[in-house]
Amino acid sequence: MLSRPLLVFFISTFFFGSPLWAQEISYDRYAPVWHEGPMKEKSSPSGENLRTFAKHFLVYPFEIIRWPIDKTLVFVEEYRLDDKAEWIYDQMKNHGFTPKARSFLGGDGFGGGFEIESVRLLGLKEQLPNTTFEGSALWTLDAITEYKVKFLQEDISGTGVRFGENFKYEDRGEEHFHGIGIHSSLGDGTSYRMERTTLETLVGHGFLNTWDVQGKFVFQNVNIGDGDDGRRGIIDDIFVRQRGQSIPGLAGDRILSWALELKHDTRDSRELPSEGGYERLHFSYNKGLDNSAGFFKYRGEVAHFFKLFSEQRVVGFRGLFEHNDEAGDREVPFFMMARLGGYGTSPRIGDAHRGYRRDRYYDESLLLFNIEYHWNILEYRDWRLDPAIYCDVGQVFDEWSRFQFKDFRVSVGLGFRISFEKEIVLTIDVAKSGDGTEFYVKTKTPF
Repeated sequence: MLSRPLLVFFISTFFFGSPLWAQEISYDRYAPVWHEGPMKEKSSPSGENLRTFAKHFLVYPFEIIRWPIDKTLVFVEEYRLDDKAEWIYDQMKNHGFTPKARSFLGGDGFGGGFEIESVRLLGLKEQLPNTTFEGSALWTLDAITEYKVKFLQEDISGTGVRFGENFKYEDRGEEHFHGIGIHSSLGDGTSYRMERTTLETLVGHGFLNTWDVQGKFVFQNVNIGDGDDGRRGIIDDIFVRQRGQSIPGLAGDRILSWALELKHDTRDSRELPSEGGYERLHFSYNKGLDNSAGFFKYRGEVAHFFKLFSEQRVVGFRGLFEHNDEAGDREVPFFMMARLGGYGTSPRIGDAHRGYRRDRYYDESLLLFNIEYHWNILEYRDWRLDPAIYCDVGQVFDEWSRFQFKDFRVSVGLGFRISFEKEIVLTIDVAKSGDGTEFYVKTKTPF
């Protein structure tokens, strides 16, 4: 590992031709003195200029880039633009209004919105420190509209118990579907529109600082229609009418769910951890009121992060399984099956398999492993830049008896993590798989 002064020396020498702290010296400070004199005496002005140009040829392109960067950094530093922007954002957030940015590329498309926290907006946070009442709105160019209202009362009467009510409306105009199973074809590209309204009541309790248990009662009203993308086939036309396949849940449904969740979290940072990890278990019973849906959902997730000889080098491992088991002669609607593909961090938007497009695979069961290595190469005040390399391995299947090792799908990729005070600001990723290459620009990490 190079020391920081030595690293600065090499970088400045490569890009700018001399160390940053050097005085005016000859181009090659280590050339023998006896060699410099005779060469200058024998060289014509034109020959010397040509030699100088040749020596600096590889440096000139970086000089073109360096000049605007230097000017920009000087301007930002002189007028304290970074501090002012941070202060404005903190003031907005402290007063209850927070702008939001959605993923830019890869999956959900570019979008943004806002979040309003009424307790802060009314200046009552000191009187009601454990109360949250907020609303948010989000719109994206990929035909996604989302509205949320959230009420949460924490540490009720000093017991550590919390109670919450959530309302969410989402209209997803172009959800992709390629069929059910790991052998579904990318050529069977269809789309559908999903309009979902969710009402949720939760009761939870945290204990021992790192553990949390939560119970939920959820009502969902799901409507399925034709997708907005006219270039794609419609599920009914491709799978039902042409091939006679049965896709459960195409008529939508009203679904009641009773869920229990257990979490254990020891990460030192939620967004860019260097050690610790988390374990999550989810169990729910889900029953359709309008159609034949009825199933149990089992989901488990484990992730851990390790320092690799230094706090600047971190390896992260994640394992995930999900199984949806039909209750009697009932079925699992396709829109609540396990999904694999994309940059997702929840089962509702597909679990992260970054070399495949979002929701590439659907089925009743899922098994997924992620491994990622990232290291710090640049720090400026509280900002840092970390490159990352990763590998995702996963598959979907219906029953556990159908699981086969040969059905695993693999993707590998390279990315960059830009963070401020260990909170992710921007991630850029490119991943390769058997389906092709996927590119992501996001405001979060996949795990």
